[in-house]
Amino acid sequence: MLRHSFDAMRPVARRRVRWPVIAVAAALLAACAVPKPAAPLKAYAVPSGVPTARLLSRGAVTPGDVYGVFVFDDAGNCSGPRLAASGNATRAPKATEIEAGRTATLDFMVLRPDKSTCRIRWSFTPTAGKTYLVAGALSGTNCSARVLDASDPDNIRPEATAQRRNAGSATCTALVARSASSAVGGKDQTGEAVLRPGATADDLQGLIQP
Repeated sequence: MLRHSFDAMRPVARRRVRWPVIAVAAALLAACAVPKPAAPLKAYAVPSGVPTARLLSRGAVTPGDVYGVFVFDDAGNCSGPRLAASGNATRAPKATEIEAGRTATLDFMVLRPDKSTCRIRWSFTPTAGKTYLVAGALSGTNCSARVLDASDPDNIRPEATAQRRNAGSATCTALVARSASSAVGGKDQTGEAVLRPGATADDLQGLIQP
């Protein structure tokens, strides 16, 4: 027994190790490795030293649903989403500041307990000092959202510069240059988006909050 113990402590170089055994062991370790979780979405923060507008977010959803508003780093290509606000049926998000004077692209997204989601995407050009409201709702299998100019609480109206970016099957339609007088507004803003099943980890990270 004592000799056997000493044999077990001899340098590995004296033993014969078969490479197929090492390969199998490595494969098993790889198979048992825990996958890395998806990186959480970064929070949106308005750049320092720029003119700003105030952004409010409201969602009419049922208990158990959560909603969020995402602002994109790249407004033209709808990429680089950052979470600006999130809420549920009993908790409204706090107001946030958004950069003014340049195009902003944002998503209103609803997440249900079964991980089905819907999102509606808008671009608009905030004016410094104004207040804007992203107002969305989920009813049955359809959701809707609009961008409103809420600078005057007694006269909340559709934001004239707003353009829908994911109408139909398109996920990021091209921005169309137009004057405020001819911009998409009014009833044209009330687009709907059908719920889709199986939200990805990227969709969920950061949206669910206590």
